[in-house]
Amino acid sequence: MANNDGFLGAQSMWIGIGVLAAIFFGWRAFGPQPEVSQVPVAQLNVGSGADARVEKLTRTQCLGLEDRVWAVLSDGVECIAYAASPNIQSASSALLYFGGDIPEDQLAGATQEAARKNNQRRASGLAAQHGVPVVIVGRPGLMGSSGFHLLGGRRDEGQVIDAAVDALKEKLGIRRLSVAGQSGGSRIIAQLLVIGRRDITCAAMGAGAYDVPRLRGGGTTRTTIFGDPGSGYLVPMLKAADIPSVASRRSFVIGDPRDKVAPFAEQKAWADKLTTLGHHVQLIEAKAKDPDFHGMSEKAITAAGMCMNEKPDAEIRTAVESG
Repeated sequence: MANNDGFLGAQSMWIGIGVLAAIFFGWRAFGPQPEVSQVPVAQLNVGSGADARVEKLTRTQCLGLEDRVWAVLSDGVECIAYAASPNIQSASSALLYFGGDIPEDQLAGATQEAARKNNQRRASGLAAQHGVPVVIVGRPGLMGSSGFHLLGGRRDEGQVIDAAVDALKEKLGIRRLSVAGQSGGSRIIAQLLVIGRRDITCAAMGAGAYDVPRLRGGGTTRTTIFGDPGSGYLVPMLKAADIPSVASRRSFVIGDPRDKVAPFAEQKAWADKLTTLGHHVQLIEAKAKDPDFHGMSEKAITAAGMCMNEKPDAEIRTAVESG
């Protein structure tokens, strides 16, 4: 009589494997599913005081708001607000303006929404004054933009604005950029240059800070023995060699030697650095009208607008110095 023990053992093994396979595939089909990656969201600060909170915005929610673009970065997203003049329609070029830092007590959501509406009127007025389309861009945490303000030279802000400018160009159909900045907004312009943008034909930087960020209590941000504060910061002065050479680009570094907020010596050093690297740059000494001798926004916008209208350097210098 044949011995069937081996046959039965093998049969039992295959039956067991079949049962386990059925259990496995049944669990994959009907059991708990692995978490699907979350939809990217931007964080918008809303409310103030005890009512302060963070509201999450998806891309659809962001673009459903008035005058917003969705900035996509390698490690996140932001919803950036802007205010454009009416003549932006069908324009191939525009003047983009980046403002300075805002005190913490003015960062409430309602305050920033009011600022956005005010900037809509301002953009229209500047466009009429200079004869060019104007877009005022809300830095992170300002004007209804998501993100956090007062980053103080962090790499994040330059990268966010770089992505936002790309989104603005696509949405508005503009190709050629003239940019103007005040204080922290000027540092952003310098960061955009360092990042490598080639579409900026005019760059007017007023009362900017371009070296290792200074602390409010005095001194500068902690650095390595080589004077570098680390990868979290994007310091234009340390990365100026990365700025691409563009023959058609003109830069204007504007400041008041009496500036109490951003030392004029640093602004001069930035202009000298650009000159040494072979870029077309003009250092213009102007007179600010505020107590800190720091306000250069209108002068920077004037320079950027005149440059965009292809006025010569000498004429721009005269207008800024006398304005």
